Amino acid sequence: MAKVLITGASGLIGRALVTKFLSDGWEVIAQVRNNHDFASNSSLTVIEFDLEKRSGGELLNQVGEVDLVINNAANQEQLQLSNREGAIRQFIVNAIAPTEIAAVAMKLGVTTLINISSVEALSAKAGHEYYGASKAALDSLTKSLANTLAPMRSISIRLGLVGDSSLATRWPEGVTAWNAATPLARYAAPEEVAEFVALLSSDSLRYVTGSTFDFDGGKGANPGW
Repeated sequence: MAKVLITGASGLIGRALVTKFLSDGWEVIAQVRNNHDFASNSSLTVIEFDLEKRSGGELLNQVGEVDLVINNAANQEQLQLSNREGAIRQFIVNAIAPTEIAAVAMKLGVTTLINISSVEALSAKAGHEYYGASKAALDSLTKSLANTLAPMRSISIRLGLVGDSSLATRWPEGVTAWNAATPLARYAAPEEVAEFVALLSSDSLRYVTGSTFDFDGGKGANPGW
């Protein structure tokens, strides 16, 4: 049975990834920062591990051999530009920890590494300057690691707005603005993200590495004026 490590597994996208890979017959190792409420499953192991305070390499050494790593954990705090400590925390979780994981992954024989990035790597909203910069760093690292850690594949996905069915009710102004700027005029469901990640991890795309894919409903194609 193939085995996958999914970081940030307790969030909306993380849970969709766990569900998808379990349904596809994978053994899933789910990293969470603290308490979780996953249903018991013989193919699921949940590990509580704080990537802000401990090395990502330590996590992978604890997990052992896996076939696929999905770096999904993210710090999405809105920060003041003067918040040096917050910026450091954000870069640790969003860029440094995934790289530490990648370095050990190659040594353990992982075949594919998928980094979950964001459209804010290209242009971040106010309050997300450090978040966007950390995701831009992750995209750059994805490309560099494809060379450094070959033949392990290194891939990045720049996500647009992702939400559940209640997002439009909870954040109507954000959803309205996103839909107006996006050719497909909607946000993505987490299950759609999971399907795309599964596709990129499949053998049918085994020649793909060092690439960053936009999964944004066409937002990046909009000239903005």
